[in-house]
Amino acid sequence: MKDGKSVFVVLALTVFIVYVMRNFLGSLSAFFFVPMDNLLFISHSIPPVVMWMIFGLLIGLIYGSFVSIKKFKLDYKLLVYPGLALLIGVSLILLASFVADKMGGESNSNSKMEVADGGNRKYLSSANRVKLDKILEKGILAVENERYESAEELFIKAASLGKGDARLDSLAKVYTNIAKDKCTLFQRDSQLKYIPNYYYKYAAALTNKPPKVCK
Repeated sequence: MKDGKSVFVVLALTVFIVYVMRNFLGSLSAFFFVPMDNLLFISHSIPPVVMWMIFGLLIGLIYGSFVSIKKFKLDYKLLVYPGLALLIGVSLILLASFVADKMGGESNSNSKMEVADGGNRKYLSSANRVKLDKILEKGILAVENERYESAEELFIKAASLGKGDARLDSLAKVYTNIAKDKCTLFQRDSQLKYIPNYYYKYAAALTNKPPKVCK
């Protein structure tokens, strides 16, 4: 009974501490999980849960190997093999992400140029097109560097300058899809819902529409 009471007291105390420090722990978890989520991202066609499962399996392989080596008193040099498996796995994910980004970027840029040349050339002068390109480039870079407010301001400027440009709608659709994916990922963590909400804000800024909210 004493052991049962001790376990209950420890669990209750742990829950209380987690509740009191929920804001700090939420920020701390975001500091880890957001970069890792970006690292494991390959394509919108691959659910983020799949990549986290692969990463978890590789980490589990290292831990399982460590336990086995310790239990059966094997040479710790054997940890090199699961470590290499983790390194190769992460490298392949990064390579696949780079290839998907390049291929997707080229196809998107080509399609955007075709639409722009076909129906939007009359709306923008060459000087304004150059300005719009620079603003969009800075905005996308701000998103990648997690400078949320700066990115939103740049996209508002882009929408004001390039009204009618098909690239704005295309980019808005991309950010809407990202927002949906991240909303699904962080649905149970209210502390991290600001991440998909910012992507909804990007899409809204690019299209001059009210932003959606992750629920």
